[in-house]
Amino acid sequence: MIAEAAIELVPQILRNHPSVKNHSKRAGRDSNEIFLDISYHHKAMVEGNIKQWWKRGRPDIVHFDLVEALSTPLFKQKNLQVYVSTFDNNLITISKDLRIPKNYLRFERLMIGIFNKHENKNSPDLIEFQENVSFNNLIKKIIRPDLVIGFSVKGTKSKISDILRNNTIDTSKNYCFVVGGFQRGHFSEAITRACNAVYSISPLSLESHVVIARVLYECENNI
Repeated sequence: MIAEAAIELVPQILRNHPSVKNHSKRAGRDSNEIFLDISYHHKAMVEGNIKQWWKRGRPDIVHFDLVEALSTPLFKQKNLQVYVSTFDNNLITISKDLRIPKNYLRFERLMIGIFNKHENKNSPDLIEFQENVSFNNLIKKIIRPDLVIGFSVKGTKSKISDILRNNTIDTSKNYCFVVGGFQRGHFSEAITRACNAVYSISPLSLESHVVIARVLYECENNI
């Protein structure tokens, strides 16, 4: 699962900011039909003083993460279910049959249509979008895993092979791995509390798509 993912439509409070209006004009869309993007909207995010702005406005991170996860043998063999839980508590459930666009602009158009509840003629039913699904409800009511393992630089230092060997021996059980989908900061307390354990797999702060690649590779070796 990609948690607190930095993908969201521009919040209402920022839609009249000059940087947002200029970007929406260049994109040829209304300001309520573009993603918050720190590359274009940094000034609006700072001046608008939106909550934890430094963790938001990076939809490209979600694209990187999904391309990585959905390209693995684990996903292609339908042994991996992918969820994206956004910073503002929207839930994106990825079908095991989805082929994610490799090109970011195509991905952006696809996801903007889904966020705006437009019918997606190219991949109906392959991406489910739900509003107001908290991380806690996602874990307890939708995924209902036997164990939740988070990955963060603040976690307990361990090798991935040791984490899997010590926690995921029973292949009949469902395990949920949680990776942050944001550029800066750490999991919120709500995320950390929902995890049974949080591990760090490197002394360096790794990008989420790197963590996903390494964890899923080790999972494949252990199946």
